[in-house]
Amino acid sequence: MNGKPLQTLLLILSLGFSQALASFYALAQPVRNNEQGTLEPTDSFSKQFLITFVDYPGAKPYLDVLSEIYTELGFAVHKVPAPALRGLQLVNEGKVDADAHRLGRVAARFENVMLIKPELVRATLVLLCRSGVECNRNVLSNKENLLLTNERSLMYLEDFDIQARVIKKEIIINTVDMLRTKRADYATFMIDERQLVPPGMHYVKLRSIFLYHTVNKKHAHLLPQIEEKMRIKRLQLNEILLSSKS
Repeated sequence: MNGKPLQTLLLILSLGFSQALASFYALAQPVRNNEQGTLEPTDSFSKQFLITFVDYPGAKPYLDVLSEIYTELGFAVHKVPAPALRGLQLVNEGKVDADAHRLGRVAARFENVMLIKPELVRATLVLLCRSGVECNRNVLSNKENLLLTNERSLMYLEDFDIQARVIKKEIIINTVDMLRTKRADYATFMIDERQLVPPGMHYVKLRSIFLYHTVNKKHAHLLPQIEEKMRIKRLQLNEILLSSKS
């Protein structure tokens, strides 16, 4: 078995058949650089570009920006939901091309992962509290409380005296539902500059943080183009987010 079928088989096992099929086209279709330095397919197929992302409310505007960037660079973009650390591992191993956005200090630990500047998301890490319970930083030091969180958030809270019972939960899409159904009272949660908080919830700010788009180092030759487009589109995105703030 030569290299290309083997890579396709690995993608089938790690990402699922549909995404592996997209990547097969990426392996099979040659591309060239045009005079503007933009990737251009040599036939009717565009080269595939796989981006992992954490599925959470409010992610769509950022995913739309990334789709625009890589479409303009001549790629056919496919987005693959993945748990937080798993997404970075896939980028580091070269099984996908990029990850939508991750905490900078976490992503920097991976050898084959590049951080794209400027940051894609300007966020605040908050303590999210369900309705009807005490909501302040003191709840973190109470051993009777249950806190939903994850490794990346705990890295930003190392100087906090966290005595609450911790449940590490990397898949965050149903965090709010767990609070609403009283399976937990508290969770760490990210909100962006819109400061949109799930209805019926209260929060306390814990940290201001930046999240960066990350790309596998095999695309290092595209770094100047990606970062130039990111600077332009990040300004446009900021205007959209602030105009939708409620």
